[in-house]
Amino acid sequence: MDSMYELSIPKNYPASKYNLMGNTDVMVQIPDIKSPVIQVVRLDVDPQKKDVYIQQKASGEYRDKKGNVHPATPNLYAIAKNGLKKLADGAGIKMVSSEHVIPTTCQKCVAVNQHSGKVVQCGSCRNKDVAFRITISVPQLTGEVLMVEDTHEIIVENVVPGMSDKQRAEFMKHLPQICEAKALNGAIRTALHIKGTYTLEEISKPFVVAYLVPNLNHEAVKRAAIESMFQSSQRLFGHVPSIHQVEGKVPDSASIEASDGEEYGEYVDGTYREAPGTEEPIQEQEDRTMDFRCDKCNEVIPKKVWEYSIEHYDRPLCYKCQKVVRGERRGGRRQ
Repeated sequence: MDSMYELSIPKNYPASKYNLMGNTDVMVQIPDIKSPVIQVVRLDVDPQKKDVYIQQKASGEYRDKKGNVHPATPNLYAIAKNGLKKLADGAGIKMVSSEHVIPTTCQKCVAVNQHSGKVVQCGSCRNKDVAFRITISVPQLTGEVLMVEDTHEIIVENVVPGMSDKQRAEFMKHLPQICEAKALNGAIRTALHIKGTYTLEEISKPFVVAYLVPNLNHEAVKRAAIESMFQSSQRLFGHVPSIHQVEGKVPDSASIEASDGEEYGEYVDGTYREAPGTEEPIQEQEDRTMDFRCDKCNEVIPKKVWEYSIEHYDRPLCYKCQKVVRGERRGGRRQ
């Protein structure tokens, strides 16, 4: 029988001095075929370093109209994508899958396909919403490996108000990457039980993450490791991007937006204004003229005709087919 020994993270890393992440605030019995990995991760509390950002700015004491006194509040910090990446690395978190899923705004087309049997041409509308589902594997101190999933969706019309045309174009250019990173970072936050905000005192404390790995000093474990050393997780999951690859797709200037939640202030407050001396304009959206087609005869139609038809006939039709439909509505069906 394998021997066991107890490990108490809180005893060696008291909560008064450390932020204990995940399930590290427990005492566990560890068999000798396993070995604990305990990582102490320090985040740079200077927002300019991009590990953290100020989620809520400090406010002074004030008295409201009813005479109630509200005490002063300090800056509250949140962990940005760079900080989350450090914590995920320390916790041994790995990507399992990343998939693009259908946004809720596209469910109407899906329902039409299912119930009418008629294929609705995707791309004929102006919907740019995106959604991603991320699954990560999270090793535990119990020896288990948990699968944590998070889905994030960005509804464009809820985000872009307040942006200039150039800011909106820049945001749309990075939209899929930001959405994917938000889903990943949401999964990391869930897996490690990361709080939404921290005081400066709290976020200045080191973060402790811990999990178990095979004890290679154990002869049986060493033999098994040698036999399987050429095997890869790709045999189970196929090729998926790493956490660093997903996070790396997002430019540093959008690190706050990609961290999690619904923060898009960087795109509204002037970060994406045209740089002085920049002569090359931001690329306009691609020509989508060929996307506007008649739903009846599949002929290409002008965008204004497409919009008029949607408004009056609930489907895109050319002039000729609009005339046919009008005749059908009047009872004089034409062949």
